[in-house]
Amino acid sequence: MFFNVLAFGIMVGAIYTLITIGYSMVYGILRLMNFAHGDVYIFGTLVAWSLLSGYGWHPLPALLIAVLSGGILASVVEFVAYRRLRASQHRMISMITALGAAYIIQNASELKWGNQVLSFPSLFPPYTFSIGHMTLSLTNFITLLLALGVIAGFHAFLKHHKMGKAILCASEDLSTSALMGIPVNRTISIVYFLGGALGVIGGILYSASYNVIGISMGFRGTIVAFTAAVIGGIGSFSGAFLGSMILGVAENFVGVYVSSSFRDPIIFLFLILILLVKPTGIMGEIEIKKV
Repeated sequence: MFFNVLAFGIMVGAIYTLITIGYSMVYGILRLMNFAHGDVYIFGTLVAWSLLSGYGWHPLPALLIAVLSGGILASVVEFVAYRRLRASQHRMISMITALGAAYIIQNASELKWGNQVLSFPSLFPPYTFSIGHMTLSLTNFITLLLALGVIAGFHAFLKHHKMGKAILCASEDLSTSALMGIPVNRTISIVYFLGGALGVIGGILYSASYNVIGISMGFRGTIVAFTAAVIGGIGSFSGAFLGSMILGVAENFVGVYVSSSFRDPIIFLFLILILLVKPTGIMGEIEIKKV
């Protein structure tokens, strides 16, 4: 039982990492809480549901279009709602705009798909197998491998691709990056696109694992991304990964060994305790501002 809960928690943590990365990257560059992040990835996941369940598409093209739709929507939101406010001295204005964008996307999705919980189709055959003391379903095993593969690929992109290095530079200092010739606007648009696309991948894997999808999952996705990013150290790729893994494993252990009703309160109590010990998160660093 213990090892099954641990394995499932690691799978959920890997999915949470995909959702958290985009949220954490945006904060790392712009210091902006992107409250529309959860609604963007649920929009893309609902597009996948429509193509798979409504039109009977093959999973590969359906998932590709869904991922692209999430990335494009995130880029459009950045261009329309956030870009003109970037130079504002009051961060609260951008946060209110982010809330407005979240409500617009949420209501548009509700008009299209309704607010009921929908049954998301399984992407893999319902087989189970054992590895040592663990009993895993094929869905959980492939979901874990896919999530970890996407995370590793994205990490390699940041470290070795020219645009990935530009994103890392922009997260260190946006103004200096612009002076060094990095196209800041294009880099930020790509960050939003990648964040939305990765979020949709995470949303599809999560919905396929639990076989459910609903509009309300968008708000919870934002809370999950925020919590995991803060636990690990917001703005850090490694922190997003570590925080998501801790959150996924802790959620499953609390849900199985305590009660699913107390899962969220206990997790937030855990978050408070971590921040009391290390206010910047586990891998976060204190910002030093030169005067």
